[in-house]
Amino acid sequence: MGASFKPWRTAPTEAQIQQTCTELLELDGWRALRTDPVSDRGRGKGFGEPGMADHLYVRYQVVEAPELSLSFRFAEVIWIEWKCIRAGRKASTKATQHQNAWHQAERARGALTLIAGVDFPATIEGFESWYKASGLNRRIK
Repeated sequence: MGASFKPWRTAPTEAQIQQTCTELLELDGWRALRTDPVSDRGRGKGFGEPGMADHLYVRYQVVEAPELSLSFRFAEVIWIEWKCIRAGRKASTKATQHQNAWHQAERARGALTLIAGVDFPATIEGFESWYKASGLNRRIK
């Protein structure tokens, strides 16, 4: 057994949910960018602002218009704040006040932002179910 094995833990950690769901999105063509507003920017590490979601996911699309000799480039964008179900709590870890404020501001700008435990159940299965029904899914069965 590894040092990180915790036999009393039955639900996946936030890191496990984030990793598994990110891998699912990457299989569907998304590029994952981890935000880190408190990282060492002087060394080129991290980007972000207080309250910003954990991950930015971007997927590009090129639409050719040969009759116009043009190519149109589009990007789909999702911001996701990952949370997990915690033992002894009602449902899931709640977003902080500054995280909620950041999401509200981005949504007012037209962004698609998600908070696990609010917009979908804070589980791998909860996210997968939401994603498959979202209209964003291209190739995940």
